[in-house]
Amino acid sequence: MNPLDLHVTTTRRQLLSSGLALAGSAAGAQKRYAPRIVCNMYYWVQLFSTPLRYISSRPDPLKFPPPPPQTSTGGTVWTDEQWNTALSDVQYAGYRRTEFLSGTVIAKPMDQVLALLNQYGLVVNHLWHSGPLYPAQAAANTIAHTVEVLDRTRPLKSPDFFFDPFGDRGPLSDAEARLQNRGLDRIGREARDRGMKLCVHNHEGPMRYGAKEWRGVLDHTDPALVTMYLDLDWTLHAGTDPFPLLYLAGDKGRLGAIHMRTQHKLITDQTMEDGGDIDFHKVAEYLRKIRFDGAVVEETEWMKETRVTRSPRENKRLARIWCEKVFGVSAKA
Repeated sequence: MNPLDLHVTTTRRQLLSSGLALAGSAAGAQKRYAPRIVCNMYYWVQLFSTPLRYISSRPDPLKFPPPPPQTSTGGTVWTDEQWNTALSDVQYAGYRRTEFLSGTVIAKPMDQVLALLNQYGLVVNHLWHSGPLYPAQAAANTIAHTVEVLDRTRPLKSPDFFFDPFGDRGPLSDAEARLQNRGLDRIGREARDRGMKLCVHNHEGPMRYGAKEWRGVLDHTDPALVTMYLDLDWTLHAGTDPFPLLYLAGDKGRLGAIHMRTQHKLITDQTMEDGGDIDFHKVAEYLRKIRFDGAVVEETEWMKETRVTRSPRENKRLARIWCEKVFGVSAKA
C-alpha cells in the first residue's frame, strides 16, 4: 500500500472517530438529570377492595407451598365516586403524574378518563400492564391484548408503558426465557411505534436465584426496545441486594424507571417519609451521576402489618414531600 494511501485512510478513521466522539458528547450533554416523580394509584385499588386488599411478600416457591389466593374482590374497576375520590386525593397530595393499572383505565370510556384527568390537573405517565409470555399460545394472547390496550389508551399520550411478564414458579427453562424475551421485544416495538418507552417491571419472582430471570431480560432483549423498571423493594423482599442491579441497568443505559416503597424489617411503612432499609439518598446520588430522566414511582402501599395513623391523602402528601427532598425535583414537573 502506498504510504500516502495509508495516511489518508488513517486520517479518515481519525476524523470518523472524532466525529462519533463529538456526537456522543453532544448527546450526553443534551441529557440531563430530570426524574419524573409519579404517584402510583394501586393505593386506591387497595382501599376500594372488599375487604381492603393488602400486599404481601411471597415465600420462595421452591422452598414453600404457594400461599392461598387473596379473597378480596373489586378495587380495579372504579365507580364515578371512586374516580373522583382518588383523583381528588392525588391533587391534594401535590402530584401531577400518575401510574394506573391498565384494567382501571380501559374499564371507563377514554373521553371520560381524559375529562377527569383534566379536571384535577393530572396526567397518566404510564399504565402498568402484565401477562405471561410463555408458552407460545399464552404469549400470542398476551401480546394481542397488550396491543389492544396500547391502542385504546393512545389518547393519554403517555411517554412510558410498564409491563410485567414475570411469574414466580422457579427458574425458567431456556426455551421459556427465549419466548419471554422475544415477546418483550415485540411489545417494546409496539410501544415505540406509538411513541412510548417500554419498561419491564419486577415483583419478587425474577429477582430470586441471583436475579437470573431479570438479568436474562437485560442481556437478551433489544436495548432499543426494552428498558428495565426496577422495583427495589420487591427485589429486597426476594433476598437480593437491589443496588448491584440498579448499577448494572444504569451503567448499560437500560434503566427506564424505578419503583420504590420504604419499609423497616420488610414491613412497608404507611408512607414514604423517613427513609427505611433501602438508602434512597444513595439511589438518588447514582441517578444524578447517570443523568437519569425516567420515572421514579412513589408506591405507598400497605401490608396487614403496616401501622396506619393518617388518612390516605395525608400519607400521599407526605410521601410526595419526601420524594421531592430526596430526588431534588418537583412532583409538578
